Amino acid sequence: MKKISILLLFFLFGKSIAFAQTSYQSHYVKQGETVFSITKKYNISEEELYRLNPEVKNGLKNNTVLIIPTEVAREPIENITFKDHRVKRKETLFSISQVYGVTVDDIKKHNKHLYSSQIKKGENIKIPIRTVTIVSNPISANKGKPEEITSGEHVVENQETKFGIAKIYGISVAELEALNPVIYGTDILPLAMVLNVPKLPIEKITMPIDEEEYTFYTVKSKEGFYRLKILFGVTQEEVIQLNPEAKDGLKEGMVVKIPKKKVAVNEQTTEIATILDVNKISIENRLTNFSTKNVVVFLPFELNNIIKDSISQNENQISNSASLRIALDFYSGVLIAADFAKQKGISVNLHIFDTEEMELGVNALFNRKNIKNVDVVLGPLRQVQVERVAADLEEKNIPVLSPLSNRQSKMYSNFIQSIPSNTILENAMISFIRENSDGKNIILIADGSKSAQQQKLQNAIPGIILINPGEGGYLKMELVSDKLSKSQENWVILESKKATLVNSVVSGLNGLRRNNTIRLFTLDKNDSYDFSEISNLHLARLSFTFPSVSKIFDYKEESPFVSAYKEVYGTLPNRFAARGFDITYDMLLRLACSESIFETNDLMDGETSYLENKFNYKKNNQGGYYNTSVFILKYNEDLKLEEVK
Repeated sequence: MKKISILLLFFLFGKSIAFAQTSYQSHYVKQGETVFSITKKYNISEEELYRLNPEVKNGLKNNTVLIIPTEVAREPIENITFKDHRVKRKETLFSISQVYGVTVDDIKKHNKHLYSSQIKKGENIKIPIRTVTIVSNPISANKGKPEEITSGEHVVENQETKFGIAKIYGISVAELEALNPVIYGTDILPLAMVLNVPKLPIEKITMPIDEEEYTFYTVKSKEGFYRLKILFGVTQEEVIQLNPEAKDGLKEGMVVKIPKKKVAVNEQTTEIATILDVNKISIENRLTNFSTKNVVVFLPFELNNIIKDSISQNENQISNSASLRIALDFYSGVLIAADFAKQKGISVNLHIFDTEEMELGVNALFNRKNIKNVDVVLGPLRQVQVERVAADLEEKNIPVLSPLSNRQSKMYSNFIQSIPSNTILENAMISFIRENSDGKNIILIADGSKSAQQQKLQNAIPGIILINPGEGGYLKMELVSDKLSKSQENWVILESKKATLVNSVVSGLNGLRRNNTIRLFTLDKNDSYDFSEISNLHLARLSFTFPSVSKIFDYKEESPFVSAYKEVYGTLPNRFAARGFDITYDMLLRLACSESIFETNDLMDGETSYLENKFNYKKNNQGGYYNTSVFILKYNEDLKLEEVK
């Protein structure tokens, strides 16, 4: 993988600035179009078109989806401030112009593609905002005459939003922003910040809170009634009944009254019996949202240690840094996934950053790079860092997907854990054993470090035979031999992290299998099973079975992924490249299935599966989502791993 690593590293080093300046869009080839006409339309070179779309060299075909580079708008030179607007269902240019107090021509002027095409649901357009004068004419209750309106000030209080403040003074959010240009492009209002507002005779109303029966929830970006139903188990009708102002739809920053109900499921208490009972589904035919996806990826490229003109030193850097090698392999899979998504009609703006660039805060980084309307953040790889990103972006409700770790310590509503936890792995294995235990003699060998797993197994499988090793982790195989059945198949479950005990049990069971039918299981295939003295042949003879977050993909077999990877990089992929592909491709498909990845996760009725990984996200009542999809693998007679469930 050295060549591909060097290739990717120099691509990143040479293009790191370009990522902040260049985005991409899709183009569907129509009948009669040529390479020349397409390059002229988008003002790009033929070389650039061929680089991003190598298949074009073999000729254009109708309905082919091409990737087209486009320049991201820079800071406006004229004295106009812009606001990004995401087009909602049934919105028209006219209705949008009325919301912001601009003309249709004003919108088209700054979104030139709208001169020749219609707006689409989900796309982002720029709205020019100029200074406005707010005119209000409230009627005095005493005199029946218009009151004189003068400008005033509002001091931001804790957890106040632009929507809430605008509502207090009887103006729109756009008007509030026009009076305070400093709050453009941000949803975070610092405590005690002083805002310009109209001085209206409107008293601020504080709603009484019945803590026993109701809670008050602040609506986040992109949230609708369905999202509230998933979070709190309330219908749209119930929300509107308690919050009449919501009849025209939910808006970011709106505070709604919600009756308290029990919701969601905690991964620690997920029912063991239902973990493996999941539908296998494909979502490639469920795509409805083809707006361009803004995806931010954080990976540890260690660019500060790269010497641009020294290949030999950079090779040493790659050889000596395991995290850098993983990052480069993972990134290669991300790029292939983006290309596969393009073939499904999904265009992607990939914003790639070295993890070191987020040290001053993710929001600050997005502001510096002018990155807005982020659909999802993938990474970083280290759990402590990805949790920090989730914490930074929770208020904006931007999904943060953890790609390689399952050790979540803190819960955030926008956090998505893509690797099943150890608890889920254990529950899946127990479920498999229990569902297939009829007619089996089941024996558990567990040392003191596995008392929790011992208790779970004894509760789930009545009649299980328990054998505890002696002091020092030593086990006399005579104790096991006495418990074996000659008339039944013996299923032995081994729970230990001690390599010496695992080795002695595996060797001992292989000796006993000459006169008995024995199969070996574990809830936790830890590093002890990779001990050099443990023979894979012995494990294969015992049909060793265990839970896993991934399966083994045969990279030597031709497949669309392997073929594409070899064509681009000239070598075979590894498991980190496959992981990068699987999680990115699934993520992009989920973004294209509904308004957000959260909504897709809530609506999904089964698990998706790709090369080595599968995904079935469930809501955690402590915050966010976690993946429940688990593989049950066993060694077969050919010393290969095969999936049994």
